[in-house]
Formats: sequence, structure tokens, C-alpha cells
Amino acid sequence: MAKKKTKKKKAQSKDKSVKDLVKKEYTDEEKARLAKYQDRKRRKPVKFKTVKSDSDNPTIALQDPDEPLLAVKKSEALGTVDSDMQGHLLNQVVQTFTGVVSTDGADNEAAAAAANKAMAILNGIQPKDEIEGMLAIQMIGIHNMAMDCIGRAMRTKRVDHMNLYINGGTKLSRVYATQMEVLKKYRGKGQQKIVVEHVNVSEGGKAIVGVINPGGGGSNDKKRE
Repeated sequence: MAKKKTKKKKAQSKDKSVKDLVKKEYTDEEKARLAKYQDRKRRKPVKFKTVKSDSDNPTIALQDPDEPLLAVKKSEALGTVDSDMQGHLLNQVVQTFTGVVSTDGADNEAAAAAANKAMAILNGIQPKDEIEGMLAIQMIGIHNMAMDCIGRAMRTKRVDHMNLYINGGTKLSRVYATQMEVLKKYRGKGQQKIVVEHVNVSEGGKAIVGVINPGGGGSNDKKRE
């Protein structure tokens, strides 16, 4: 009898824990987070896999070559519609991942895994043109090298080597931060924001709102009231 009660309690406890995981109502903040998550989840990146070639050696191929949005996804991830340029950029970024290329040659299985990681990152960056595509590729490479230096610093027992790797990782991290700023500024090119606060104009006076170029030249952006 005691065993039956124990089993019943366990079953009830399990049912309760499952019910607790399923919320019937969400706050507006939770709904927004879920919507953002679902939107990113639906935007799946291009995937690669290894297949055996005629020489019985593994080679890299698209996981889903019949994907209707394949060309669009590759263009959005790499910032260019040119297929040759897409392959060139992808090949460049794949080589920045550890284990892909060594003195023994290229490891295609490692290359396919690296390509999937790179495409997942690029799918998030979404470069808008070739310049942003090249910068995004550089950012991934710099990040990979920085983390490699930091990892080596954690593993070494020699203080001189540790300092060397820390310095390298620090410099690379600064380069990455600079690249972030460059990407942000480049994406904001051509945008101009004018903020006007507390403008008081006396009777008969005139206010100038717009871009004022120093040097006495007139500006077509001036507006008089």
C-alpha cells in the first residue's frame, strides 16, 4: 500500500512540474521576447554537410540545395548576390576556425562545421552590401584569433607565454571593438539627426532651422520662419 501511495505522489508531482512549464498567460514583455525569438528561429541559416566524392573522400555540399530561398539566404548572409564572391568570402572565413587547415591539408568535416558556425553568425549580422560582407568576415576572423589567444593563455603554465597570449588577445579584442564601431558608422551613413531644443524667437525675429555651413555660403537646407 505504501509503495502505491509513493508512486501516486511521484506521478502527481511529475504532472504538476509539467503543467508548471506551460504558462497560459504571458506578460507583454514576455510576449515580445517570444515573438523576437520565434522570428529569429524562423530565419534559419544556410547549412552545409560532408558527402563522399567520386574519390571516396569527403567534400562539402549544401545540406538543402532545393531550399527555395537558398539564393536569398546566401545573399543576406554574405552581403553579395555574386555566387563567386560568396564562395570566396565563405572560404576565407572558414579558414579562420581552428582545425580546418593544418600542415596535413584541409579537413572537410571540420570545414563543414566551421561553415555552419560562420553562416549562423553572418545570418545574425546580415551585411547589407559587399563592404559590410567583407567587414563581417574580418570580424569573425578577429574574434576567432582573439579567443584562440585567450584559450592558450588559460592553458599554458609559462608566465611569459601567458603574457604574450594575453597581449595578443587584448589587441585583437580592441580591433574587434573598432570593427564594430566602423560597421555601426557605415550603416548609419547619410543619416543626419537635428535636435532643436528651447528655441525662443522674439517678436520680429527669425529662427533658422537646418544645417548651417560655416564660411558664409548659403545653404538650401535653411528654413526661415
